[in-house]
Amino acid sequence: MSKNILITGMPKSGKSTLLKKVISGLENKVGFVTNEIRENGERIGFEIETHLGEKTTLADANFQTDFQVSKYFVDIDNLDKIIPKVSEFNNKNILFLDEIGQMQLFSESFKNLVLKYFDSPNTCIATVSKIYSDEFIDKIKKRNDVILIEITEENRDLTEKHLTELIGK
Repeated sequence: MSKNILITGMPKSGKSTLLKKVISGLENKVGFVTNEIRENGERIGFEIETHLGEKTTLADANFQTDFQVSKYFVDIDNLDKIIPKVSEFNNKNILFLDEIGQMQLFSESFKNLVLKYFDSPNTCIATVSKIYSDEFIDKIKKRNDVILIEITEENRDLTEKHLTELIGK
């Protein structure tokens, strides 16, 4: 049975927005979303926000760390500190992750969290970029219990309806 849902698409296609819309009305949810950090209208980084409203900076153009994606330096320690807060859930929770991406995959703890979510009996909804891929992401996409949904500008509204129906089942 497919109970893990991966939302994929090009950058800026609306993956995160769709995930946030779908989970916004849910009460029993555990996970985190990634928000842009903007300064003077320019994106300078990304923050993680848990289902409890806790926030931490994931990446920032002004950081200096050993992990870099494009102009952003990734703070793996911040990510690893938030993972225990989204690791505990019960069988009634919908699980969500935004996103399984290049920045997050620097963390082994994050990879373990992804597997814990996907291996659980719970429904899990996650986003993944269409243009970035690695061995871990490829394995996740090929799982028998995964439904891969691609979002485009043309199908955005239909995709939200479809996703809401899938979660309801």
